[in-house]
Amino acid sequence: MLRERIRDLTADHSRTLLVALGVLWGTTGLTVLLAFGGGMDEKMGTAKHAHGKDLIRVSGGSTTMPFQGMPAGRSVPLRPEDAELLADRVPAARAVGLEMMSSGRAIEFEETRINGRVHGIDALFPDLRNLTALPGGRVLNELDIRDGRSVAFVGARIGERVFGSVEPVGREIRIGGQPYTVVGVARTRTTLTNYNGQDEDKIWIPWTTFRAQWGWRYVSYLMVGLHDASLEPEAIDSIYAAISSRYGFDPNDRRAVSVRSYVEMLREVDTIMGAVRIFTRIVGVLGLLVAVVGVANVMFVMVEERTREFGIRLAIGETPRSIAYGRVLEGLVITFSGGVVGVAFSAFVLWGFNQIPLGEARDYLGTPEVSLGVAVAVALTLGTAGMAAGYYPARHAAAMDPVDALREE
Repeated sequence: MLRERIRDLTADHSRTLLVALGVLWGTTGLTVLLAFGGGMDEKMGTAKHAHGKDLIRVSGGSTTMPFQGMPAGRSVPLRPEDAELLADRVPAARAVGLEMMSSGRAIEFEETRINGRVHGIDALFPDLRNLTALPGGRVLNELDIRDGRSVAFVGARIGERVFGSVEPVGREIRIGGQPYTVVGVARTRTTLTNYNGQDEDKIWIPWTTFRAQWGWRYVSYLMVGLHDASLEPEAIDSIYAAISSRYGFDPNDRRAVSVRSYVEMLREVDTIMGAVRIFTRIVGVLGLLVAVVGVANVMFVMVEERTREFGIRLAIGETPRSIAYGRVLEGLVITFSGGVVGVAFSAFVLWGFNQIPLGEARDYLGTPEVSLGVAVAVALTLGTAGMAAGYYPARHAAAMDPVDALREE
């Protein structure tokens, strides 16, 4: 029976090809679209927390409101001890790290000399910022800070610029003319945000060593990590209340210190990604509906044009049930053929895309792959539409009197 159905289909090869192409196009289009959406969604989900989880960055500013007889315009610089203040006075904070920053510092190794950014940090900072070391090295720790050690943790890109092919860990470099031992190289990661340049171009040293070498009294930033993102509004109010009580300004003066919430930024990213997911699904569903209509129409026409044939089959003894279910089998053959080719073509398209050297864009687009479940679901949907479109007119024709069926044009 299957051979007979295949023979019938090849007899009307143009329309059979149209149905198969409809299934192929619908399977390929939706599978590729959802693969791109899924790949980007996965990468963005990883990248959004690579910078650090539920962070608020605080830096000094100047007052814009008079307070208790003091004029506006007073500078509010932050000091290292303010990290402890926020840790004590902000219940929502799981940890508070500090960072000092200086750019344009001379960094030397043997004959290589470049200028780069140097950051003084405490022991809590690497964990807050999700900084980890490549195998064989380590991040800065509490003993480095307490003892004011001359050790450095370097970003991957600046490490390549300074050391080239030489293994950096254990080597001595000079920063601002002073010797430092490299204890680790930062693992490269994709993030959605950075400040004061890329982390790959930074060098971190103990803040106590930083202060001793350059005499800095103030911190550039305080990094507050929250127990949970939902505590952000409460945390921001507590930060202003704590710092305003120490430095004497109105806690409602939101420019006295700068508070940058990465929690809010990630909410915006989630909103954008949610809109992208909805858009891809709408486009995918619309594309699927177009394919369904096309497949169903062609199958319907194929069956309608064979009404006389069905009359002849009935006249020579074929049963109505055999005629109706024969069309279902034909639809199944076409669907299977188009679906298999569609899945294979989708895999080829995605393989080709993944061979394109996209550089850093790949870190955000990801590596889209065929979702076999999606491909099968699309092919089955199109196949069901095609079989239904063939079955019902065939059943109608099979229920006709053979004489009436033979009169059909």
